[in-house]
Order: sequence, then structure tokens, then C-alpha cells
Amino acid sequence: MDLRAVIFDCDGVLLDSFREGLRRIQVLAVINDVVFDRSTRRRLQELWGLPGIELLQQGLQISEALARSIYPQWEKMDLVNPLLFVPGSRDTLFWLRKNGFVRCLLTSRHRENVTAILDRTDYLREFDIIATRQDAYIPKPDKRAFDFVLGRLRSEFKIKRSQCVSVGDTPADIIGGCNANIKTLVVQTGPYLLEHSHTLHVRLENILSSVDNLPEWIEKHHEGRLSFYK
Repeated sequence: MDLRAVIFDCDGVLLDSFREGLRRIQVLAVINDVVFDRSTRRRLQELWGLPGIELLQQGLQISEALARSIYPQWEKMDLVNPLLFVPGSRDTLFWLRKNGFVRCLLTSRHRENVTAILDRTDYLREFDIIATRQDAYIPKPDKRAFDFVLGRLRSEFKIKRSQCVSVGDTPADIIGGCNANIKTLVVQTGPYLLEHSHTLHVRLENILSSVDNLPEWIEKHHEGRLSFYK
């Protein structure tokens, strides 16, 4: 394929937030007198990828009001004790930049939150386009989730849908990419399990251990010239 842009999900793909995120939700549940047991954990794993308030409401089976009360506590926890990035993610973003690929971030996080995280870790400059919850956000698997990013890629870089690849970590990411007719890869640093490949029909070559393996995938599938090899 003639690849020109990569659209990254944030949590689970770049931020190593899945397992630590579950632990932090458990802590918040205890603080707020909410039941958190084995079935709660399983439910959260299955729902992972939903926007934060919806995830808390459905995963913990609590009211929307309580979920909205807990969510700022979760954001504050992430700011005080920053989540780590997936090992190799910075090297991958640098590799993409050196080879002239447009790097996009598509996240359900609020702009202030994700900007603070990226700025503090010097990741902010690695993205040409950042789409957050405030940018006419529609959650995956709805194909319209990609409209804002695709529109900017088309208007600012003359990049077509067929020249993009999306990288996610949840079944919703995969279904959303397929619905939007975008080539989609999935990493195993989030809740995605190999068992999902049977129901979602993901080719094994498009399942990566982590984003650290993305350059090798591109070297194999990109038809254009690369000037910088991993």
C-alpha cells in the first residue's frame, strides 16, 4: 500500500494504561464505596475503550452522576502519578517522523488532559494532528469517529483514506476501522486477545505485540521508498 499517515489510538496503544488503569479504577471504587469484584474487572475489560465516564458508569454499574464525580478523581490520579508510555513508542514515532509519515492521535480523552500528558513527556511534537473528545467526538466503532482526522488529512496534507492505517487495541477500534474502510492494525498491549481474531476476522500479520513492531510492519507492506530503517 502507499502509506502516508498513521492514526493512533492513545490508551493501550501509546499509553501503557490498560492494567494500571484497571488498578486505579479499583482504588477509586474502594474510595467511593463501590463494589469491585472479579465480575467487575471482567466487565471493565470487555468495555475498555469506551469514553471514561461511560466506562465507569457501565463497568462499575453506577449512576451517571456518580461516574461524573469519580472521573475527575481518575484524571487527577493520572496527572499526579503519570502513566508510562509503551516501551518503544517514542522510537516508533521518531521513525515515522524521519520517514515523512503524518502522525495522528485519536483519543476520547479531553484535550487539556491529553495535551498535559504529551507536553510533560515531550511527545506533543510527535503528532501533526490530535483529535480529542472536544473535536466533534463520536466513539468507535462508529465510522464517523474518524471523520475529523480524515478531513484534516485531506485538507491539510492531501492524504486519502486509502493511504492511512489505524492502530488500536480494542475490538471497537478494529470494528471502527473496518466501518470507516481504513486498514487497521491491533496491538496486544491493551485488552485485545488473540481469541478476538476469530470473531473479528483479523489477519494474524496485522496483530502486533506492541507499537514497537509497527516499523517492521510498514517496511513489509509500504510500497514507497523509506529513507530511515529501524
